[in-house]
Amino acid sequence: MNRLIPAIILAAPVMASAYAAAHPAQEQMQQNIDAVLKIARNNALSEAQKVKQVEQYADRYLDYERISAFAVGAPWRQFTAKQKTDFIAAFKEMVVSMYAHSALVGAADAKVKLLPKMTENANKFDVFSEIQTKSGNKYEVAYQLYKIGPVYKIYNFRVDGASLVTIYRNQFNELIKQKGIDGTIAAVKAKGLKKQ
Repeated sequence: MNRLIPAIILAAPVMASAYAAAHPAQEQMQQNIDAVLKIARNNALSEAQKVKQVEQYADRYLDYERISAFAVGAPWRQFTAKQKTDFIAAFKEMVVSMYAHSALVGAADAKVKLLPKMTENANKFDVFSEIQTKSGNKYEVAYQLYKIGPVYKIYNFRVDGASLVTIYRNQFNELIKQKGIDGTIAAVKAKGLKKQ
């Protein structure tokens, strides 16, 4: 899973599909996919320009606050408002800096098919896709979304059943035990976490 996560974090709202989406959440995923693939495949842009454009686009559809809260888990309730703000900014910056290059490569080279299955529970939706890498490996990815106004926001990803936020939660819980909240924020700012 470690080579696939990068393409999902920044470019996951951003892959290609042959499936004609029937639900608005699936339709939005398809629009996201098409927009980011266009950026990833634009040879007139430098890598830095592509990263910036993908990040700006993803900012509209990724709920970094909810992703951060779920990734930290129960200790999130102990964070002050400032610590939450600092953590969210550091976590987003870490993710972008760690994964931007491989996300663009993954988005440009992968074949992605939106699957016809979808789950809905109250205001939460799981939209599924199958990603085939350049080497031929296939992964099922579930994008977990909730609706806010006209937009579906992504708050988690599951790759072949493994949850992104759960993977990070294990690291954050260990860091909080060892270094406390401020030390954890400092470690994230220093990008002191392992790539997943």
